[in-house]
Amino acid sequence: MNKMMNISENAPRAYETSDLILASFLRSRNFSIEGIRRQSSRTIFVFDDSPQLRHAILDFANDAPVAVRSFCSTMRDLKAITR
Repeated sequence: MNKMMNISENAPRAYETSDLILASFLRSRNFSIEGIRRQSSRTIFVFDDSPQLRHAILDFANDAPVAVRSFCSTMRDLKAITR
């Protein structure tokens, strides 16, 4: 019996944020930005969702350390992209 699959079932889930600081933190933790889009006056950063990403978001909320130079450099780069 053939079963039709919905395309969205196979597509990776995405995590989206407009928080520049969080996006910089995640990039500094080696998570790739999969997309950047504009929504009204906001820039949305898109990451592939995963348990590791969710753990890193909790680390961010709990003030976990990150390499300062990497974080600042990433934030500067993302600001330039969003202008």
